[in-house]
Amino acid sequence: MGKIVFLIVDGMGDHPIKLLSNKTPLEYANKVNINSLLPHAALAFPSVLGRLAPESDSGVMADLGYDPKKYSTGRGWFECLGLGMEPREGDISLRVNIAEAVGSKLRSVRTYLSKEEFAEIEKAINEQVKLPLEFEFKAGEGYRGGLIIRDEKKRLSQFVSNNEPGYTVKFFGDKKLSFASKSKSDLIPKIKALKSNAVFTEKILNQFISEANKVLLKTDVYKKRKANGLPLPNYVLLRDGAIHDPKLPDINKKYGKLWAAVVGMPLEKGIASAAGMSLMKITELDDLDEDLENKADSVSRALDKYDAVYVHVKQTDALSHLGKYVEKYDAIERIDRILVYSILQKIDVSNGDTIVITCDHRTSSELKRHTNDNIPVLIANRKFNRVKDFGETECKKHHLKNISKATEIMPFVMKL
Repeated sequence: MGKIVFLIVDGMGDHPIKLLSNKTPLEYANKVNINSLLPHAALAFPSVLGRLAPESDSGVMADLGYDPKKYSTGRGWFECLGLGMEPREGDISLRVNIAEAVGSKLRSVRTYLSKEEFAEIEKAINEQVKLPLEFEFKAGEGYRGGLIIRDEKKRLSQFVSNNEPGYTVKFFGDKKLSFASKSKSDLIPKIKALKSNAVFTEKILNQFISEANKVLLKTDVYKKRKANGLPLPNYVLLRDGAIHDPKLPDINKKYGKLWAAVVGMPLEKGIASAAGMSLMKITELDDLDEDLENKADSVSRALDKYDAVYVHVKQTDALSHLGKYVEKYDAIERIDRILVYSILQKIDVSNGDTIVITCDHRTSSELKRHTNDNIPVLIANRKFNRVKDFGETECKKHHLKNISKATEIMPFVMKL
């Protein structure tokens, strides 16, 4: 096998939209470079988590060949690892959202902040929140952050709920993941212990939330935004607390190929790092074209040194959550025009190289949330014959029978 590129376009899959001629954004988009792969392509249409709507952590893990039900200990571990923090066994690592609330009702799960604003909030929380345990909060991208609470006495437990509505915790023995669920209320719940040994953890996490919310109201960021009528950062949402290392098998040893990752978001950095991939130095950029050009350059450099490259694009998922389906199909066209074009200057699927294009989950632009639908997958390699198009409809009609689960994509590709 030649070079391999595994491109995950976050939340790319969608539902048909009436104003797009009853096509999905992927089907509606003009995909010149992806279409050039169709003479040597096969399609797949696997499930990710069955009836559960996956979060990005479980979706990415599954796409890369790791069964979330076997390895996931909670998204927080990956989130903190990807932020350059040091999650340890027995401490609890959590994903954090800076949100906006009115009283105890949630207005928005995400308040987008500039790097300067988030840096001020990070400093204020770390200096002013008082807990009986040591903790570290770190700002991530936009509204996302990470939190580690440390306890030398090892009293913390992963068996706690989330306080972000729309993400429900589910356990598989001692393994833990959250799945997207339709929220029945905009009331923000308290974190609750799901086992008796988690009562102490419940108390600590709710204390952190209460104190952090008070600190947010005192920041200049909050005061300036309120004066200017901007979305307010006044509530902390915690989810997916993990106390154990997921211990992902090394992907390089598993398949005998050296892997690099071109990823800008903390979660994906954490998963790639845990899997043993070498991280290319890259920063997530606000401007989509600049971000894609930056990733394209990094993929090109990675292919000079490594056998295989995992690259992740986040913006399509964010647009889906905002209901911006026009911007979503436009983003897919830009990904095709900039990133896929650049990749195809470095690899040749007619000469033994392989490219996989897929997503970690579907995100409905009309529902503005993740769904449990099967995901579209394109695998281009000289061993395959022509397919008509790459989209949800064609993938459902003409899918590979031996890829029924997302966890089967990677093993299949590595055997080509």
